[in-house]
Amino acid sequence: MKGQMKIFLSAYACEPGKGSEPGVGWRWANGLAERVGRLTVLTREDNRQTIDRELAKLPVESPLRRVTFLYHDLCKPLLWAKRKKLLPTIGYYALWQWSVTRKFGALADQFDIVHHLTFCTLLCPGLWRLKHAAYVLGPVGAPQVNPHYLPLFGGKAWVQKMRGWVIHRFPSLPWLRRLLGTAAAVVPANSETRQLLMSHGIAAREVMLDTGAPFTEEVPDARPRVAQPNAIRLMYAGQLEPRKGLELSLRALAKVPIDCDWSFDVFGAGPDRDRLADMSTKLEIEKRVKFHGAVPQTELKKSFHEADAFLFTSVRDTSGGVNLEAMAQGLPIICVAHQGVGDITDETCAERVSQESISETIDDLAAAIVRLALDPVRRLEMGRAAAHRAQTCFSWNAKFDLMVKIYEETSH
Repeated sequence: MKGQMKIFLSAYACEPGKGSEPGVGWRWANGLAERVGRLTVLTREDNRQTIDRELAKLPVESPLRRVTFLYHDLCKPLLWAKRKKLLPTIGYYALWQWSVTRKFGALADQFDIVHHLTFCTLLCPGLWRLKHAAYVLGPVGAPQVNPHYLPLFGGKAWVQKMRGWVIHRFPSLPWLRRLLGTAAAVVPANSETRQLLMSHGIAAREVMLDTGAPFTEEVPDARPRVAQPNAIRLMYAGQLEPRKGLELSLRALAKVPIDCDWSFDVFGAGPDRDRLADMSTKLEIEKRVKFHGAVPQTELKKSFHEADAFLFTSVRDTSGGVNLEAMAQGLPIICVAHQGVGDITDETCAERVSQESISETIDDLAAAIVRLALDPVRRLEMGRAAAHRAQTCFSWNAKFDLMVKIYEETSH
């Protein structure tokens, strides 16, 4: 059956050479192209040129050359509004989903499986109405902010509060209840989402993270990690926005004893950058915190090699896949253990802080930083455990094979 299956993959974000969601979509297209008979990928028109250039580099026999790519974007005024941030990404995405189901709905229904993949959240899990094809949804997330952390959003805390209210009452939305009820398979992206789905009677599959660990042949033990006790080099990579919780990181670092020799390298860009830089100055830690901005993947990989631990204090993240990149390079994690990173890490490879009040979280994070700073041998042991866990528990190939198995079980 596997060799003959026809799969229609809805991947709003799908672009080679990119990190985050676009890179995830492209990786899934690669893996599925090698495993199914016919794959059609629907993505944004904005991704066409990059995909065409990448395909032109591939040999004729590459499975990706056999994939049919379909492209669609909304009208120019809406594109303009999105680029000017007058229309939020989630708003554009919802309209895009509405538009593609009307343009490509009849075509998609001729396939064995319609799989809604990237940007897959419980608030907008596609709008497909299918009569013949089986619908596979996921990995789907339902990330929400713990009430403890709402003050981190300032005047926009009400948006997160309302978002959480809607997520918890999703069965009351008729169209969403219909979609989830008719889906052949609903695959949750983390344990919290699975628990939420199951509590409302949705037969969710086992948890499957939407991303996987990058393969590396390098041995973490061989990395230059000799360090004196009471010193630690920390790093973060990702968007700089309130939901990433970097305020918690900075305030925790300000509580680390002054005799501890620490540094914190922040890689990424976003609307919260200036506020965070000002905060580091007010906390009198600006000489130890460096904002590098967005950097190429090659430079980021080099930074993973130079760091001692990865500090991740996001308060709303479906997967937090960047932690897998750090772990694959032999970095232990310091994190608030919930949502995706709660599934990615365990006690062998991470200092895991539970969700408490902001002040308690900050104190716990500071204590975790000090523990790792004082024990470089334990850091190395945790780094080895992190690399092992990333490759054995979050392999891309195992993920692709499992999804194909779901296809086989659900196709008509």
